[in-house]
Amino acid sequence: MISGTKIKTFTDNIMAFRELVHDEIHPMQMVAFLEVMSTLPLTVSANHLCERFGISQASASRHCRVLTDRAGPNRKGYDICCWVYEPSDHRTKYLELTEKGRDLVEILNKRFK
Repeated sequence: MISGTKIKTFTDNIMAFRELVHDEIHPMQMVAFLEVMSTLPLTVSANHLCERFGISQASASRHCRVLTDRAGPNRKGYDICCWVYEPSDHRTKYLELTEKGRDLVEILNKRFK
């Protein structure tokens, strides 16, 4: 059984992440952002999230889009990531941290030490 202390710490960290980014951020969007911040460049794409976490292509694409500046035609994203195209194949794009995303990484690193 998981201790109450560990559950509280986990919950506090999720709430801190929500406070820093958006109060309705989806857990998979948090996971996608953590994946971008902790992997090599040109790694995290919608396909990467599908394969790594077993989610549908549509869901992965939606979670990726909301991390960028534009979640949809009339909906702003969180602007913590941006799309970068594969240099050798412009059909493939990956998430990369924006300046706002890099600032968030610094804050999260301090918080989660």
